[in-house]
Amino acid sequence: MKKPILLTALLLLCMQASQAQLLKKITGKQKQQADSEETVDESFPQLREKNKQPDPTLLIGGDEKVQIDSSYEYDVAVYQESEAFQGSQRVIDGGEDIVVYYSSTAAAFCIQLTSRSTAARYHFYGDFQRESQLMLTGIGGFASGDKSRLDLKDMEPVYPGEIGYLSQLTRTGSKKVIAGVACEEYVAHNLRHDPRVVNTNHAKVTAYVWIPMDPHSVFPGYSLMPGHFKNQIERMRIAGSYPPVVMPLEMFLEYGNGDKVFTHTTHIIINEKRKVTLTDINR
Repeated sequence: MKKPILLTALLLLCMQASQAQLLKKITGKQKQQADSEETVDESFPQLREKNKQPDPTLLIGGDEKVQIDSSYEYDVAVYQESEAFQGSQRVIDGGEDIVVYYSSTAAAFCIQLTSRSTAARYHFYGDFQRESQLMLTGIGGFASGDKSRLDLKDMEPVYPGEIGYLSQLTRTGSKKVIAGVACEEYVAHNLRHDPRVVNTNHAKVTAYVWIPMDPHSVFPGYSLMPGHFKNQIERMRIAGSYPPVVMPLEMFLEYGNGDKVFTHTTHIIINEKRKVTLTDINR
């Protein structure tokens, strides 16, 4: 009986010694690894993980509660140009180059406008799902802007002629197809008491605006808008105002001092995915 007991005790002692030796090896390796990391951290501080810093060439302020994305995907692109005239003379290097992006998978759109005379860039992002809007202005590789809650009554996307202060649009009854899209014509005048135009050369303006008859023809994601936006758009239309959600495909503005601005669509590309990032304004 003594031999089995002695053998068992000896086996237990061996197992304890082996476990202690194994634990020592493991803890030794961990300590060595930690020492090695500290040595690298002290000797090569450039290898330390750096905190991500905001892009100094793009500053965004505004309502901190409003959430925006750093990039958006669109699959409809409407290319447009605007030309400026003083009387009958076309202004050399006047007007803008415009791209309006729409999505078919989200209720979101974007307007990118570049001034030919100053090279300044203006981008507008409207996101109905997040109920956010963002206006950016960039020149010389630097851009800034403000984000705010999207409100159709106060929303004025950057666009030739600043269409946000136009009064009630009235149908003229004229219809035509522009770049494959059926449109109808409206005529409008500006609100002369609006502070943006009072005491300026553009204090009086008449606008002839061609708007797609079916907004889905250029903005498939229109149907994905939250219900309260759809109801608001319908009320605005009944009242005769124009919610700037789908941009005109053609517009002619005639100001009281004889200046004119003509905006027209050159071509429309559909079903081609484009990823647009906020930093694109500085490229």
